[in-house]
Amino acid sequence: MAKTRSKILITLTGVLFFVICLLFWGVFYPDHLVQKEQMQMFLWGLDYLQEHLAFQGGFSMYLGEFLIQFFCFPWVGALVVGSILFLLYFLMQFILSKLFPNRFYVLSFLPAIGYCFLLFNDYYTISGALSVALSLAGVVWYIRIENTKARILAGFIMLMVFYWLLGGAYLLFVSSAAASEFVRVFRTPGKRTSQAYWVVSGYLFFGGLIPLIVHRFLVVDTFLQCYFSPAYYQFRLVFPGFLVLMFVAPAMLIFLQWIIDGLLSEKSGWTLQVGLSILLIGFCGYGFYFFPDWHEETEMKYDNLVYRKDWNEIIRQARQNQPSGQKSRVALMLALGQTGQLSSQLFLFDPKPSDFFIPYEVRGMAPIIANEPYYWLGLINFSQMLAMESIESTPDGRMPVRAVKRYAETCMITGQYQVASRFLRLLQKTLFYRHWANAAMEYLNQDDKVDAHPEWGVLRRRQVKDDFYFKFDQRDLALTCLLRSDPANRLAFEYRVSSSLLKKDLDEFLEFLPLVRNMDYPQFPLVFQEALAYIETLLPQMPADLLQYPVDDQVHQRLTRYAGLFNQGGNKDAGLMKPDFGNTYWYYVHFSGNDEK
Repeated sequence: MAKTRSKILITLTGVLFFVICLLFWGVFYPDHLVQKEQMQMFLWGLDYLQEHLAFQGGFSMYLGEFLIQFFCFPWVGALVVGSILFLLYFLMQFILSKLFPNRFYVLSFLPAIGYCFLLFNDYYTISGALSVALSLAGVVWYIRIENTKARILAGFIMLMVFYWLLGGAYLLFVSSAAASEFVRVFRTPGKRTSQAYWVVSGYLFFGGLIPLIVHRFLVVDTFLQCYFSPAYYQFRLVFPGFLVLMFVAPAMLIFLQWIIDGLLSEKSGWTLQVGLSILLIGFCGYGFYFFPDWHEETEMKYDNLVYRKDWNEIIRQARQNQPSGQKSRVALMLALGQTGQLSSQLFLFDPKPSDFFIPYEVRGMAPIIANEPYYWLGLINFSQMLAMESIESTPDGRMPVRAVKRYAETCMITGQYQVASRFLRLLQKTLFYRHWANAAMEYLNQDDKVDAHPEWGVLRRRQVKDDFYFKFDQRDLALTCLLRSDPANRLAFEYRVSSSLLKKDLDEFLEFLPLVRNMDYPQFPLVFQEALAYIETLLPQMPADLLQYPVDDQVHQRLTRYAGLFNQGGNKDAGLMKPDFGNTYWYYVHFSGNDEK
């Protein structure tokens, strides 16, 4: 009866854990998975596999990259991650049940839960979790071999094979195999303890010796990476202690279960397992709520929407919950500009001058989204530079497929066809980008076809025709050059005029306002009407040149109400003005307190 009850609990809890992981990654954390796919480029071909097999841990990296390429479909990514985590639990449970029959092993959840929490951080890789699972599978195979000599021989062979294929996870196999040998000897009367000591000593000795040999004769790499490999953490010069703990955790759990099994009766053990289960459920609830980076997930959502060119969804998301991060703010302003709503809805979202571009800094990785505003504005050369910066500055040295694709696009627009062909040939070796690359190859050396392209042709015509020195703190100059090269560049116009308004430079606003005739607006934009109505209050008489721009009576009436409330004490109380006028240019002028340039 107790055995049946344990099996039912093991099955139900395992399925529940898998469902929780699937729903979490599929519903609450999917954009992290999508970004993982964009941050690598898996190439089909024997050469790519050989490159990975040339260093320790490369095979697990190859398998991880193979799976990650499917993360462009979030639910597939959630299924992959959930399956790997479930496999960690299942294999650990099998190891404990093989060594300690007839128990419910709540401790077997710990490696899966631990690695699940690690994966909330993007610097920990899927290939690392996969390597741990494969190493645990090796332990399962090892303990199933009953013949002692065959098991020991297989153990040494697997130690060497796992070291080269899986990297640091071979330490998990070594420690777990050693722990299982101790348990076998001390749980079985008549077993020779000296044999166990020799076997364990041999495992530990060769486990420490192999990386030294590799470092001396085979691989030119850091001493640290010869032990652990780059398959687990994106920064090569450090290896987090949490991963070391993951490598020794299965062995520690074997010893802990051995202690519990020896000290407690079946009834007491069952009570302890129930208590541990309650604690574990509470810890999981805490971890799933507090450990994920929810702010970064939101930023990635906006970034991914920009990649899909889903401008309306970006605006819809911002209306539901106004974004606060730099990437999401840049995405919102770009979406407003791309849909022609920037000049009418700018002040609905508490704008700042820094919302339009991400500063270029020569440190860390250049965010992939940083090139997007420059690309769509027509500053193709700077977009190209930032795309290459994203490729060159990745922490693990991989080529982000999204940046590679964008670099190829900029080369096509600027007529650098030979360079574009090199990147397109790389994309032709991918699974989900090869069709796009094949279609793009047909445009090589075909200026007429590029000019007729619905996107590349427009951006080619928007390109700056004057040479100038670009500085980030003088980006208004670049926007001015864009308008001088193409006076009908509506996105550049709205960015330029918005910059003037956000700087509260009304003279500059009026300087560029005549270009509104080239923009084919269905009606004169609301933000411009509010600015002109405010200018009228500052002048003794409105100049005739400005009277040609229509300002609705409703705007004048609203400004009158604003002025009345402002003069009745609202000038000292922004909270009094915000409910009715917080989305107006007048409120921004008086209460923004923004000194950004």
